[in-house]
Amino acid sequence: MSSSYSSGMNGSFNRRGAERGLPKKCRCGAESVIKTADTLKNPGRLFHCCPYGSKEDNGHLFKWTDIAMVEEMKEVEGVVEKIQAEMESLACETRTCEAVASSYEKEIEAIKALAKGCEKEIGELKAMIVCSEKEIQSLRCFKNIIVCSVVLFVVYVFIF
Repeated sequence: MSSSYSSGMNGSFNRRGAERGLPKKCRCGAESVIKTADTLKNPGRLFHCCPYGSKEDNGHLFKWTDIAMVEEMKEVEGVVEKIQAEMESLACETRTCEAVASSYEKEIEAIKALAKGCEKEIGELKAMIVCSEKEIQSLRCFKNIIVCSVVLFVVYVFIF
């Protein structure tokens, strides 16, 4: 029976040079297999081994599955702790981003209020322009009346 597990979460090794966690391959490159011990000392105990290894040949893979599982769980715990730390960091960053966004919302509201004030001032300026245009029109009429009066006066003076 071949193992479907990868070797260790991060490929770390223990003191004897063997991979930590569930082994996938032997040093010789062969896929590891899971077997059941039939000895008096370890009856029914599962182990990972190389299909080419033997009791006499220590150069091939041999590892108790329960020990490999404990190592694998420790590796998983380490990964989970790193993920939790990253999640806490991301939560902190999220809160910071929300605070910055909130401050921008306040600035945007202030800009909107300022824009409304500008709209009011622009309306007032437009009204002043309309009023000024009416005054200019009145002054043009007045100027025309004065020019006509001067022309009539000059004509009157030269005729009489």
